[in-house]
Order: sequence, then C-alpha cells, then structure tokens
Amino acid sequence: MHLGKRCRYAKECTVYQSKNKKVEKPIFIIRNVFCNRGAKGWTNCKRFLAYEGGKPVDDDMTPYG
Repeated sequence: MHLGKRCRYAKECTVYQSKNKKVEKPIFIIRNVFCNRGAKGWTNCKRFLAYEGGKPVDDDMTPYG
C-alpha cells in the first residue's frame, strides 16, 4: 500500500483534478475525506479501489459510488 498522504492516482484522477462533473460537494471536502487522508480515505474511495484492482475507472466515477 502507498505510504504517502496523497493518493497515488491524484495526477490522473478526474475528481482530484476537479474535472468530474458528478461530484457535487466542494472539492476540498472530497480531497480531505478521500484523497489526502492516507489509507483510511483511500480504502473508502471507489475510484482508488478500482484502480488498485485493475478495473476500468470512468472519468465520471465518483469516490463514493
């Protein structure tokens, strides 16, 4: 598992990059809950789990489903 604080997929993630139109909450909240929280946040992020499992990650997929 990734040891840094920020998600290893942040550079390619449409959510982290504020390019995902389905995310309705302020991006700073999403980043604090899912992206910059370490393993505790990542294991709750649907995008992270899909990336880690080698599954396709659509641009409009949100961290919460």
